[in-house]
Amino acid sequence: MNNRITAAGRQFSLFQMTWPVFIELLLQMLVGNIDQIMLSQYNDTAVAAVGNANQIITTLILSFNVISLAATIMLSQYLGAQETKKVEQIYTLAVGLNLVISLVLSAVLLVSADALFGLMQVPLEARAEAKSYLVITTLSLPCQALMLTFSAFLRAHARMLVIMCSTGLINLVNIVGNVAFIYGIGPFPRLGAAGAAVSTSICRTAGMFLLMMAFFRTVPGAKISLAHLRPFPKEVFRRFLYIGLPSGGEGLSYNLSQSISLIFVNMMGTYAVTTRMYVGMFAQVCYMLINAVSQSAAIVIGYCIGAKEFDQADRQNWRVLKNFTPVSMILAVLLALFAEPLFGIFSSDPQVIALGRQVMWVDVLLELGRCFNIVLVRNLQAVGDVAFPVAVGICSQWLIGVGAAYLLGVWGGLGLVGIWIAFMLDENLRAVIFVFRWKKGRWRSIKTV
Repeated sequence: MNNRITAAGRQFSLFQMTWPVFIELLLQMLVGNIDQIMLSQYNDTAVAAVGNANQIITTLILSFNVISLAATIMLSQYLGAQETKKVEQIYTLAVGLNLVISLVLSAVLLVSADALFGLMQVPLEARAEAKSYLVITTLSLPCQALMLTFSAFLRAHARMLVIMCSTGLINLVNIVGNVAFIYGIGPFPRLGAAGAAVSTSICRTAGMFLLMMAFFRTVPGAKISLAHLRPFPKEVFRRFLYIGLPSGGEGLSYNLSQSISLIFVNMMGTYAVTTRMYVGMFAQVCYMLINAVSQSAAIVIGYCIGAKEFDQADRQNWRVLKNFTPVSMILAVLLALFAEPLFGIFSSDPQVIALGRQVMWVDVLLELGRCFNIVLVRNLQAVGDVAFPVAVGICSQWLIGVGAAYLLGVWGGLGLVGIWIAFMLDENLRAVIFVFRWKKGRWRSIKTV
């Protein structure tokens, strides 16, 4: 298979762009789940506590992704069109917006933690640890916001290898910090969930500085200055919001719906919450590869759209789906086949292992729809068709993902298995809709740059 693509007069190798992103996502998964993996050796209550706290944190981080995703899309289009001035305006806008948003959201979260845990019906035995983890990690949210922003800049410039190396160092910092603060090594106290939060905060701060330095050192002539906003670029800002709000809205809606479904799981007991955390961790492996390829493909498609190379963009979309969806499906089947020993690594509870095995088989069908959604949603955003994915996402995620989850999981008595069946139906319905949307080709006539 020839992975080299020409777009906007520039040569791209899909393989060379993808493998660093894949490693980066793998490391991000470890950073995101290392707290739960290491706390599983501490106690299951801590795992449930961190899982609930991370659901809130993940939802807020998606707010930063609204700006970061818009920056990546617009930068790839303007770089394809060779509009240098607008590129520098986007740098400054993205940094300023994400910094302000992160500070405001951090303040709100610090004063509303107890109310949120009550609303989510977090098990009482897990609330103290959940709150300590949430409060500590919230203090580092501005660093997370800037880390995502500079990662978006580097990705738009195809600096995937730089991001991968930085993420590797961040992951190492997190592992060392967890060992020290969770279990209490040497002079450090044994802090459990609070220790994992301290380590995560250190990790985010280090990541922010690493990616910031990488950006200024590897992108020639990169500048961030308020001078780029005088006079204020109203048209660029409006386009920023036009792309960012719907693009980020699809992911934000998904995570909010997942937060509601977590309430249903909390009603089933700590063992169900713990099982859900582990299933989610394993399920990430299934779509990491397709996610990595789709990120690389979306950047190339952005360049194609900026240069008005529409047929090349279309070919790239179908090439990714044809070649890489089967790989994710094979991974999903393997995880289901070996679910029992995999869950046994992290838990000795027979309820957790048995339930996890059942849910992983449902997840096989879920991953089929999710593969198409990841690729098609990101590519529709890259070509400027940003409103349609979020409209479909909101309707399907809430009517089916949440509504059917309650009917099957709670009212129907199927528990976590029923909730996962609802997720599977939601993912596959959206996949079918997005396939038809792309095939209609309306994106070819959307004004971009």
